Amino acid sequence: MARAKDRPPRRPKPRKPPGRPSRAKPRPGLPDKSSIVSVKTLVSPKGNRYRIIETDETDAYDPEATRDRKTEK
Repeated sequence: MARAKDRPPRRPKPRKPPGRPSRAKPRPGLPDKSSIVSVKTLVSPKGNRYRIIETDETDAYDPEATRDRKTEK
């Protein structure tokens, strides 16, 4: 069995910068990037951060007037 001093030194593994991991797939429930109109940040009194995402998407149960107004912008 080879001793530690007989082995060549190990190369350090490349480190990823700290932060969020990149995601190949979009998260379920999030809108398509092309439909996002604006993104606002809300900070709660406790310091929690929330993102408010406004989109131009409508649901089938939304009234017609609301759907028409969104597409005119």
